[in-house]
Amino acid sequence: MTLNNESKTLFIPLYGKALMSKKDLFLKDLKAEEIINKIDYDFTKLKQSKWLSMYMSLRGLIIDELTNKYLSNNKNTTVIHLGCGLDSRCLRIKDNYKIWYDLDYEEVIKVRKEFYKENDKYKMIGSSVLDYDWLDNIDENNNILIIMEGLTMYLSRTEIIELISKIDNKFKNVHFIFDAYTNKAVRASKYKNPVNQMNAKIKYGIDNYKEFLKINNRLEFVNSYVIRKNDNKLEGMTKIIFNKLYCGKLSERLYMIYEFKMKEE
Repeated sequence: MTLNNESKTLFIPLYGKALMSKKDLFLKDLKAEEIINKIDYDFTKLKQSKWLSMYMSLRGLIIDELTNKYLSNNKNTTVIHLGCGLDSRCLRIKDNYKIWYDLDYEEVIKVRKEFYKENDKYKMIGSSVLDYDWLDNIDENNNILIIMEGLTMYLSRTEIIELISKIDNKFKNVHFIFDAYTNKAVRASKYKNPVNQMNAKIKYGIDNYKEFLKINNRLEFVNSYVIRKNDNKLEGMTKIIFNKLYCGKLSERLYMIYEFKMKEE
């Protein structure tokens, strides 16, 4: 595999979800288990803590729940998962959508096609998120759901502004589900972050949802979420430590999951 630095970070959530799936914690992800058993990559190089694996799996579960909730209330939606990596959300989500697109760098999609097969309702697009020709490959639909898990922090504010503007110009009704670092977390990432071993650079953070509204004047805030303690299928000291590290006030100062939408015309 020949992957760029940002692409290599896909192994972190993939490995975390697979490890937790094997332990039946948080998220059942049989495809992630399959991929880490078959793919030509040495996962021991990640030196990934069990705490990070728990966090990655729980993050995935929350975004899955938000996706399922939106699709249950909005039939006939076109889903676009930007920066999909090797994630299996397309398999985990109930089949309540019109068509699902997974998009990532061409070299990532090449690997992805070894494990996923396209059909009438599922397509893969090999492209940088910032190469906007991919928008021409999306079938017209008045209802679009954009999912960005583990993506916004790798884009600059200027790139985020352009991305949202291009999406807004293309589609009429758009709903966004994504996660974001705070600016404090961006600064801290320079010193301690698992992506540093891939030489990937964290660029962008949001301290308050009102900051993101300035990205585009048609954006409207829907809700924000933190990693929830009551999702923890943990016990004893493991539960106490994980809650302290990744849940509650500390987590809010570093990381959030957001929902936004474009105001209806």
